[in-house]
Amino acid sequence: MTAAPAPGLAPLTVGAFLLGPQAVESAEAIADTLHDHHAATGILPGGQGLAGAADRAVESELARVVNGFLELDVFALLAHGWAKHSELRAAAHRTRLSPDAPELVALATHSITSAHHPSVELLVDGTPVSTVEVELTLVFHVRALVAAVESGRLTELHSGQCDMEAKLAVRQIPVAAREGRLALPLGRRLHSPIDLLPPQAPPPPARPPHFGAG
Repeated sequence: MTAAPAPGLAPLTVGAFLLGPQAVESAEAIADTLHDHHAATGILPGGQGLAGAADRAVESELARVVNGFLELDVFALLAHGWAKHSELRAAAHRTRLSPDAPELVALATHSITSAHHPSVELLVDGTPVSTVEVELTLVFHVRALVAAVESGRLTELHSGQCDMEAKLAVRQIPVAAREGRLALPLGRRLHSPIDLLPPQAPPPPARPPHFGAG
């Protein structure tokens, strides 16, 4: 469930945004958050929930798996949303047909939502006993964006602001949330442009010349 970093944008994982760049280096911070919110209570059969060491063991395992989900790259998700924007896609189509005619695209305020619903299956002695649902929701609020599009790709951000909301829930229990502003690389060309369209299919191979009997 990992995503490659968006080309030309400094990598920022969802975990680093939610929990801070140091906390995300270990699943311990997530385990503590799960413990504080009692996210493991009653997760295994027994009626009275888990206690002591067993409780912490389940929290630690859940945290390890959830930590992997949080390795998603924030800017890759944002770039994926822009690749669906109708005005950027229209400019991408036009500039792909006319590579020598780049365009500047000014976008009104818009929001991009990226929702993820992974699940974790818990086993006891190799037998599935519970499935834990995880919900991760990211919302990007973009304002006053002016982007350069060339040959079907986003090549530069001239202006704009992007605020982000991130929420993480385990078993419908909120365990982490944060709002903040992303630092967009404004005023310089992206090191590697962002593709806004699928790759073009290669042309069919040329048919060999046919010489009829004469």
